[in-house]
Parts: sequence; structure tokens; C-alpha cells
Amino acid sequence: MVITELPVTLQLPVSRAPRSTGVHVSSIIRCIAVEAKILTIEDREDLSLVDVSQQDWWDGLDEVSKLRIAIGLAWEEWYLGQLEDVVDHPGEMCVEGIYMTHDGESLDLVITERGARHQILAVHEVKATYKSVNTVGDLSGQWMWQAQMMAYCRGLNCLTAYMHTLFLCGDYSWPIRPCLKKWRNDYTQQDIDDNWSVLRQYRDERI
Repeated sequence: MVITELPVTLQLPVSRAPRSTGVHVSSIIRCIAVEAKILTIEDREDLSLVDVSQQDWWDGLDEVSKLRIAIGLAWEEWYLGQLEDVVDHPGEMCVEGIYMTHDGESLDLVITERGARHQILAVHEVKATYKSVNTVGDLSGQWMWQAQMMAYCRGLNCLTAYMHTLFLCGDYSWPIRPCLKKWRNDYTQQDIDDNWSVLRQYRDERI
């Protein structure tokens, strides 16, 4: 028996929606997180606010980062297909010169105490993470995720966002077991406005 290990090359996935050249909300959030030491040096892929070409970005990643992204994209693609009432990747938004692309959106039926019915628009974000369930807790301390969802809410003029998170290693207790969590986040308009003000001001000071 002869077993030979062969090299594997991961190609940049073809995006279903074009990504505009310019300042993206994900870049703003990443830069703020690095300055606030929320991200470690290992997470510092590219601290430019203006996105480089996707191919240049992909080629600059190490193999571990590419594999992590591939896992996240594969999970997102499969999982969004399970959500019957969610529109999958509705498209790119641009608000005050800042681009952003949410994973999904839905219309939620709300019934008031008096029985009145109305629908509200909601954002959906899908993550796959190596963070521990215990570290993330109730999601309130995850600034990057919260800032991202509130930015999307600003773009859609809504106050509700769902976070769907696959914890690949669960709580890291043995045996390792993945865990799926879903949270509904109901923000106030003040929450949305304050978050957007921080992101926009950061952009304005650095462009």
C-alpha cells in the first residue's frame, strides 16, 4: 500500500452578488475591534477601510483562515436554505457611503395585546465560530456581532435582528460537540442611531 499526501488549493468562491468597491461596514467594525483590542494580532487580516479586490484579499490569507472561511460559507449556504421564511442574501445596501450585505431578511408577524396583527422587517445573520458557548453567553457582550446587526437594521430601517450561530466546538467539554444557538435581538431606535454614529464617525475620521 502506498499512501501519498497531496497538496490542496482552495479557490476563492464565486460570489452570487457583486461586492462594490468602497468602504464596507465589516471593515469599519474590524478596524475598531483591533484598536479596542477585541481582535488579536492573528485576526488582523487587512485594516484598510476600503476593500481591496476580493482575489487579492483571498490570496493574502493563510491556509487556516481560508479553511475557516470555507467552513463558514458552507454552513451559511446550507443553513439559510433551511429557513423557509427568510429571503437568502437579498443584496447589497449602501447607506451614507457605507456598503453592507446582510445574510437574510424576513417579515415577522406581530400580534399585539389587543389582537391586532402587523408585520415587521427583520435581519438575519448566520455565523460559524470556534468561540465557546460559555464565552459568548447571552450575546450581549459580542460587540462586533451586535454592531454588524445594528448596522444592517439601520440600512433596512428596522429594529429586529436574528443571530444564528453554529458553535463548532460547543463549550469545549469532552467529547467535543457542536451546538446551534439562535437569538432574537430587539433594539431601540436609539441603539441603532448610536451604533451608526460610532461607525460613521470612525469612517469620517479616517477617509
